[in-house]
Amino acid sequence: MPTAALLIFTAFLATCGFVCASGPQLSVVDVKSYTKVQSHGNSTLYEIVANATTSYAIAPYLVELVGTRYDMGYAYGTFFGDRIEKIYDAFLKSQLGKHWYDDALIDVIGIALDWQWNNYLSIQVPETFKEELDGIRDGASAAGCPGCGSYVTRTIVLANMPGDVQDVLYILIREAFPSALHLLPRKASQEKVTHRQCSMFGIWGSRTENQKLFSARNLDWNKDSGINKLKVITVYKPSDGAYAHATVGFVPLYGALAGMSASGITVHEANLEEDQITFNGFPWVLRLRYIMEKASNLEEARSLWENTNNTVGFNHMVGSGNDAVAYAMNKSKYCAVAMETMFNYTAFFPDNDPRQANALYTNSETNSSDHIGFPVTEAVWRTNHGYDPIIREHYEWSQSPTSWSMQRYVMIHEAITSYERNGISVGPMEAINITAIVGDKGHHAYDCMDNTDGTNVLSVTYDPNDKIMYTAWESKAGENWRPACCSSYLKVDMTPWFS
Repeated sequence: MPTAALLIFTAFLATCGFVCASGPQLSVVDVKSYTKVQSHGNSTLYEIVANATTSYAIAPYLVELVGTRYDMGYAYGTFFGDRIEKIYDAFLKSQLGKHWYDDALIDVIGIALDWQWNNYLSIQVPETFKEELDGIRDGASAAGCPGCGSYVTRTIVLANMPGDVQDVLYILIREAFPSALHLLPRKASQEKVTHRQCSMFGIWGSRTENQKLFSARNLDWNKDSGINKLKVITVYKPSDGAYAHATVGFVPLYGALAGMSASGITVHEANLEEDQITFNGFPWVLRLRYIMEKASNLEEARSLWENTNNTVGFNHMVGSGNDAVAYAMNKSKYCAVAMETMFNYTAFFPDNDPRQANALYTNSETNSSDHIGFPVTEAVWRTNHGYDPIIREHYEWSQSPTSWSMQRYVMIHEAITSYERNGISVGPMEAINITAIVGDKGHHAYDCMDNTDGTNVLSVTYDPNDKIMYTAWESKAGENWRPACCSSYLKVDMTPWFS
C-alpha cells in the first residue's frame, strides 16, 4: 500500500451512497427541462433548466447540431458568434498569464497561432471537421463576428499547447529548426505545478453495480478565465452516418475536452509533460471526437488511434460501455485503456499492468527507491505522469512520491480500494465521489473549502451503459469562484439526444 496515501475513512452513509464523512460535499441535480433559445435549420440551442437550485449564476447550454458538417458548424457559429470574441480574448489572456502579456502583443500572438494552425496543426485534421470549421466561420460572420472562425481555431491551438510556455520552444525548434533541437537545454523536473493537473479513471466488472463501466475526467486548467459564462454540452448528429456524440466544455473551444458517444465510448485527457512534442499531428480535442464518432468498442478505438498521429505529450483514456457488456459475458478483456503519448509514440495500458506495478522512483540524493505504481484489476486511471519506460525517460516533471501528480494518483487508488475493502459496489454516486475527490481544489482534497483554491474547471462522470453524464463546471468568479468539483453536478440523460 502507498505509505503517503490520504485514506478515505470508512464512514459511509447508505442513503446517499458516497463518502459523506470525508469526501467533498457533493451536489447532484437532475435536469428539469430544456428551454429553446434559438434554432437554425435542424439545429437548436437550449438553456438547461435544473429541477433545483445550482451553483451556476449563468445556466449551461445544450446545443444540438444536426445535418451536414457545414450546416452543423454554421449553426454553431450563428448561435455563439456574438459572444465568441469576448470569451476568446479572456481565455487567451488567462492562458498567457496576466503577469507578463501586453495588450499590444495580442494581435501578434494571434498571427502566431494562425501560423501554427494553418501550417501544422490543421494538416492532419479530417476534411469533415474542416467543413464544420468553415461553417463556424461563415455562421459567426453572418452573426456579426467576421474573425470568429480564427478565434475558434486559435483556441484549439491553445488547448493543444504543452503545460507551460517554455515547452512551446520544443515545438517551434522541432518545426522550424529541427537540426538545432539538441541544443535546447533540458528543463529541470518541477515539484510544484500550479495548473494543467488533470485526472481520469475507469472502473468496471465486479467493482461496480451491475458490472457497468463508470469513467470520469477532471480538467484542472486556468481557473476563472471567463469561459464559464458559456458552459455548453454540444451534441453532434452528422448526416454522414457517424455515431452521434456529445462533448462537455465551453465556447469557443470547439472539440472534446470531455465526451461520450451514442455507442458508449467515453474519452479522457490529462497533461503529460514530455520533451518529444510536435504540432505535426491530430489536435487532441478533435481527435477524441474522431474516436467517438467512429468507434463502437476499444478495439476499434485503438485501431483509429494507431492510424493517427500524436502531437504534444498527453495521457488519454478511452472507455467503452459495449466492452462492459461483453466483459460481463467473458467476451472482453477490459473496458477502458489508458494511453501515454508523446511525439511518434503511444503506450497502451489495460488494468493491472506490470509496467505500472514495477515502476520505481529512485531518490538521487539518498539512492533509495520507492514503488510508485499501484495498479489493480478492473480499473485504470491516470493523473499527470506515466509508467511506460520510454515515456518516463522523456518525462519532465517529478515522479517523486511527494509530487502532486503522485498524490492524486494515490487518492484514486485509495478511493477504489476503499470501496472494495468495505464491500461497496461503485454506482453513480460513488463514481462521482471519486471524481470530486481528485479534482484540484487546493491541497484539501476531501473537503470543499469556502475559498478560491484549486484549478478544477470541468468535472465529468460518465455512465455510458445508461447513457448518462454527470457534468460540473467551475462556478462564479473572483472572490466567489469555486472549483467545478465543488459545484453542482448536473445529471444529463443523453438517451433522447442520441436518438
